[in-house]
Amino acid sequence: MRAERRGPSGADVSTRLRSATAVIFDFDETIIDLERQHTAAHEALCGAMGAEFARMPESFRKSSGRRIIDDIRDMRAHFDWSAPEEELFAMRQQFFDDVCARGELVAMPGVIDVIRDLRERGITMAIASSAVRSSIETILIRLGLRDAFTLIVDGSEVTNGKPDPEAYLVTARKLGVPPAECVVLEDSNVGVLAAKRAGMYCIAVRNPHAQIRQDLDAADVVVDSMSQLVFRESRPSP
Repeated sequence: MRAERRGPSGADVSTRLRSATAVIFDFDETIIDLERQHTAAHEALCGAMGAEFARMPESFRKSSGRRIIDDIRDMRAHFDWSAPEEELFAMRQQFFDDVCARGELVAMPGVIDVIRDLRERGITMAIASSAVRSSIETILIRLGLRDAFTLIVDGSEVTNGKPDPEAYLVTARKLGVPPAECVVLEDSNVGVLAAKRAGMYCIAVRNPHAQIRQDLDAADVVVDSMSQLVFRESRPSP
């Protein structure tokens, strides 16, 4: 298993997953790559408000792991929109759902296998995401994965978005699992920092399609794909 720096072997990481009491997944760009859909929804909202999304700072346009409501607040302030943020949020959410409904949705490589293996071993799984619960639910159903997750904590259930650890601490508390017994799968810099600040073991899974290469050095280990985490039982030589 190739990692970006020295770290546990593939067998060690898979063993860590198998021994966890709970595995907590980020959603966007960890389970499924939705950067194109999110960008399209932001562009559509700006267009509906008579603005151009391209006029937002590049650091904003290419950011990852933020709550949608925080994006809305930043765009509202940047363009000096007078519409209430709740109205803007609802508009943007409808644009996003429409884009997702029209296109094919495919899980990131290895995701289906890892989730299946964890489920077969009776390991509790949850999602802690900056995204919106209704969208997460709909997409998980389309992927055939909804029943695998005991709990979903979305951006509306926390006061502070990642890199604050609140989302992961809330998830652990609701599961009744100590943070030290949780393993997190993340793709973004802010998500990795949140997981580590929550006192959890973090496996960072790099998204090869990310608009900006994420700094994942704070993770316990970094892998190129979740396919590298698929459990493979050792078999004796014939």
